[in-house]
Amino acid sequence: MAVFNKQGLITELLDRTELIKASTQPFLRLTNEQLNFKPGDDRWSIAQVFEHLNLSLAFYIRTILSLISSAPDVKGEKYTSGWLGDWFYARIMPRPDGTVFRLRTRGFTVPPEGTLDGKEVIHHFLQQCDNIDDILRHSATKDLRGIRVPFTFTRIVSLRLGDNLRFQIAHCERHLLQAHRMMQFVPEPAAT
Repeated sequence: MAVFNKQGLITELLDRTELIKASTQPFLRLTNEQLNFKPGDDRWSIAQVFEHLNLSLAFYIRTILSLISSAPDVKGEKYTSGWLGDWFYARIMPRPDGTVFRLRTRGFTVPPEGTLDGKEVIHHFLQQCDNIDDILRHSATKDLRGIRVPFTFTRIVSLRLGDNLRFQIAHCERHLLQAHRMMQFVPEPAAT
């Protein structure tokens, strides 16, 4: 279990969210065909990667907002993560060399097959990041340890709010890395 300065953790997560938004901007220059290009039958397109994040974030944003809007403000400078939160965080966070622990996507967060409006999907993702920013700012006065957020795939498992926020940012970083790696496979736009 890790011990964080609460405000320091919130500031770090806000900074990482800003980096995620900045790193997403290059995808807005791609055509819809490029965003929907799949390098293989068993691989997602860039648009599907962002749609997966949108589906996942939508659940968590809705859930977290309902939990923190009714939670009282608390004093406290320290936040101690939980062992389960640290375990999930270690699995989702990209390693320093850029490799990731392989995980299967489950349930309603699997992106749909077919052509998506790639730019709309990315703009929606950027809006979701703004929502996460708002949640982080609002969470600075809440009990990051006492508020429990259920996981999407099971209501039995829940994480402390602080661990869930760490997990969400790492999840975005993981898939943003995936999308950037896919850029090497995207064909040049068709000449008009």
